[in-house]
Amino acid sequence: MGEPRGPIGRDPVDDWLNAEVEPLTPRPGAFERISRRAHRRKVRRASMSAAGAVVVIAVAASVPGIVSALQPGGGRPAPPAAAGSPRPTAAPATTGQGSGGVASQASSPVPTAAPPASLLNHGPLPGNFQPTSITFIGPHTGAVIGQAGTQGHCASSFCTSLAGTDDYGRTWFGVSAPRTGPPDGPSGVGQLRFLDTDNGWAFGPQLWVTHDAGASWQQEQTGGLRVIDLETAGNRAFALFAKCTGSGADFGTGCTSVSLYTSSVAGNQWQRLSGPAASLPPAAAGQPASASLVLAGGRGYALAPSGEVLTGPITGAAWSIADAQAPCSPGAPGAGGQPTGALMAAGSGELILVCTSATSTAGDSQAKVVMRSSNGGTSWSTAGSGPPAGIATSVAAAQGNVVVLATDAGLYLSGNGGVSWQLARPGPAQAQAAERGFSYVGMTSATQGVALPADPALHEVFITTDGGSTWRPQAISSP
Repeated sequence: MGEPRGPIGRDPVDDWLNAEVEPLTPRPGAFERISRRAHRRKVRRASMSAAGAVVVIAVAASVPGIVSALQPGGGRPAPPAAAGSPRPTAAPATTGQGSGGVASQASSPVPTAAPPASLLNHGPLPGNFQPTSITFIGPHTGAVIGQAGTQGHCASSFCTSLAGTDDYGRTWFGVSAPRTGPPDGPSGVGQLRFLDTDNGWAFGPQLWVTHDAGASWQQEQTGGLRVIDLETAGNRAFALFAKCTGSGADFGTGCTSVSLYTSSVAGNQWQRLSGPAASLPPAAAGQPASASLVLAGGRGYALAPSGEVLTGPITGAAWSIADAQAPCSPGAPGAGGQPTGALMAAGSGELILVCTSATSTAGDSQAKVVMRSSNGGTSWSTAGSGPPAGIATSVAAAQGNVVVLATDAGLYLSGNGGVSWQLARPGPAQAQAAERGFSYVGMTSATQGVALPADPALHEVFITTDGGSTWRPQAISSP
């Protein structure tokens, strides 16, 4: 992309207006003529700026790669195409825990609104987009990360890609991506969180950050540790750094230590929290270990590998122990390093914990018990049993006692805090047999929510606008 346009030169009227002169009585009509000239200058400048914007967008569309879309338009030029983004085809948190068919005709339409000014600059979207994580930063604005294009035909050796939306998933556009691959042992990323339209982090297991809406990304140093979870709130990001030995996509396995780190938005200096969160208690000897992190209502909650619950403010101050032993421990890590034995979420002023048992050998079933805490994890009570069908992968909660559970059999909804359940959406019929159902669900408000199919090759996300009662697929790109 070219350099940003320089300011338009001053004309003689500007020079005359700014010169030091002795005040004289103006000739009749002088002020009116000056006012008209100034108005014409503003019109000319606006026209030239608009023409320049058209040129920038036209050039961006012809460059192989993806251009930043989350960049505020406050005078900054459109960013260059990311070398780590796939070559486009001719056709175009507040989430909690997570990595990330035919829609019901009863689905409510997604509300439309004029796109925010900060999302007007965007580029083409590559085909074959396979999302692995999704994040939202408002009622309309969100982004997904994943692999797109075709290996060997991307703009660089990496096919990692980002896509943004400003209408809650109805349409998508390209966003510059970090220059790294998918999760592979100690390298790559597969998860995404944005705090606002400027500041975002791609992680799992590496850690990359952008402070200019995705126009550029830089890798942050983690001292050889792997980032297995990250959430944002206020003006900070919090992350779980772990020492793990897992290879390939199972980067979150073999973890022997987990610590809670935080960084302010203004800087890239990650500091380990003091107190108990500096080193979360490990799982019992020989047991698989994972951990999770939730930020809600001005506080944070961490579930340690041992089952200990920690809580603290989102200011960066030390956290304390809320419960030495929750009703269940996180268990083995699943997709994206997230727990499979205990799924945690927050909503309606309560913490929700879905405790799962080992998978039944009789079929795709699993015993699930829903626990809830109204005092920040200090004590727990049983809300009810979860749906027996399906293996649980993610849980989300929202105001109004809404709880949504993602499983490999579909999405289940509870409107009474986990007491009773109903199947809201079966798993996509087109999914591969080994990747059925959903890998992630998140509620961004009491009515709006998103879910990711376990099979990213479906190139879609699922959206609800009626509190989780109905879900419909929204395509990100063509195959």
